[in-house]
Amino acid sequence: MVLESLFPAKKIISKPTDMFVMSFIISIVSVFSAYFIFPSEAGIIAPLLITATMTPVVYRIFSIEEELVREEAENKIKLGFFDRHGETIWLFSLFFLGVLASFFLLSVLMPADFVSSVFSQQVSEINRIRGLSGEISGNALSDKFFNIITINNLKVMGFSFLLSFLFATGALFILSWNASILAIYLASFLRQGEFAAFINSALGIIPHAPVEMLAYFLAGIAGGVLSAGMIREKLGTKEFNGVVKDSLMLLGLGIVSIFAGAYLEVYL
Repeated sequence: MVLESLFPAKKIISKPTDMFVMSFIISIVSVFSAYFIFPSEAGIIAPLLITATMTPVVYRIFSIEEELVREEAENKIKLGFFDRHGETIWLFSLFFLGVLASFFLLSVLMPADFVSSVFSQQVSEINRIRGLSGEISGNALSDKFFNIITINNLKVMGFSFLLSFLFATGALFILSWNASILAIYLASFLRQGEFAAFINSALGIIPHAPVEMLAYFLAGIAGGVLSAGMIREKLGTKEFNGVVKDSLMLLGLGIVSIFAGAYLEVYL
């Protein structure tokens, strides 16, 4: 594809900001493509198109990362855990921000009929979350709220890992979907002229949202690296065991991030 030739995996790794640009462009194209082809389901179809389009590049990034793990297991190189995976976490972050920026821009600039039609699924999910938050906060049960948030985010993290493991880059859909919901939620305040509410909401999610998103990044990377390792390495070898070890460490850090994010959201 044209975008893949313009933004090959090695170029993105050497210049990470290209990931933001690529995901932004692909998201814009995916939204309009979904609108013209599947207007009633565009809110779901657009993240799927983003995932499908980004898959070749992201899979290549996973393969490069798995090669680093294998080379270290073979003692060809010596890298720390974050030396092996830190760059990929950063690339996932830029992907998320690119999708977020594109959906936010469209939600603010496009006509109301377009937004309500294309993003109806996201609006429904936002209303569901608002209803749940209002019900729990009304009961003033912080511990119950903490448990519900933790369990829900662990489920999302689990799906992120599973989809990446089964489809190598399946976590991109989870990230795209969450980015679209967050973008449309924040844009709704600007569309209504509620600038103070927009600032308060944006500042309110800063403590916990990045930590929760980090958990999804880690789970997606864990599944993708493990998937690539199972294809490329023989079971039981030193190289394969190194891949499994890194995958488990990524998952462990993801679980810690889930609990930390829930604590920040509920108690701080």
